[in-house]
Amino acid sequence: MATIRTPKEFNRVLSEKILDLIWAQWRTFGIAAYGSESARLLDLEALILGTAAMGMLDRRLGASSRQWLISSREWISLSRLKRMSREFISADVLVKKPLIGNEDWRDLLALLDPLRSADFPKNRTVRERDDSVVLPPRLKKSSLRQLYLRGIFGVNARAEIYLYLSLEGQGNSNRIAREVHYDQKSVYRILERWTEAGLTVRESGLKENLYSLAPGYVFGPIEHVPESFWRWHKFFLFFSSLSAAASNAPWDEDAYLSSSLFRDLHPGASAIASAAGIALPDPNLYSGQEYFSPMAEALISILNRFIG
Repeated sequence: MATIRTPKEFNRVLSEKILDLIWAQWRTFGIAAYGSESARLLDLEALILGTAAMGMLDRRLGASSRQWLISSREWISLSRLKRMSREFISADVLVKKPLIGNEDWRDLLALLDPLRSADFPKNRTVRERDDSVVLPPRLKKSSLRQLYLRGIFGVNARAEIYLYLSLEGQGNSNRIAREVHYDQKSVYRILERWTEAGLTVRESGLKENLYSLAPGYVFGPIEHVPESFWRWHKFFLFFSSLSAAASNAPWDEDAYLSSSLFRDLHPGASAIASAAGIALPDPNLYSGQEYFSPMAEALISILNRFIG
């Protein structure tokens, strides 16, 4: 990778890589476009939010993704999307405005909610439909295990709870609810019913009950998912905030201030970098704006690792 020397150069490469990643994920869900698909385990609602926050500058991506949502919205959990959206539609701590604008959010809800679909601008839908080629999702793709499980359990918390337990091994109802973005009481009731039915095993502790899948119960594509990272909500939230800051004053032209921004973002980037197998540069080893280039290149490396 060539050295990134200026904030403007970083913003340009950042935008390109984010769009590459979003396109790769939408191709996996069924948008017909040239390029590779994602080999990662994907999260539909997180991708919708990431696209709304960062993908709308690409008009074709916006048109294609909206057309996919129109044709396949039965696979979307609107309640989960709303729960996950809270940090995207509130004022971002860096740029002091929402990552998804109010009008864009209202349009998205109107597009997805059959009871409000008449509110969505019809001229936009008609114009974009002719330019977009979308296909139904192929549920047996290993990257679409979330939709595969929704095909078994329905579009509700059960699919994400099962996915969480299959990846993480075990968890309590509070932790699982936070990770899968559903109401804790609903998650608890499902886990208890599954335990009664023998699908899960409950391990009683002093402070909490831990649940895990009972041996012998396996729902999922035979193909192995090489990368089990699936916390795309945190990923898209982090890069949405970074992208918004990098394209606005005072960070878009000042390497010193961008370096300060990177230092502030280092803790939030660490978990994502670790999942990507990328070692972030230690901010304590660099003075002033010397930190800009190595951290900028590390952040781009994270995106490159997650694109495929």
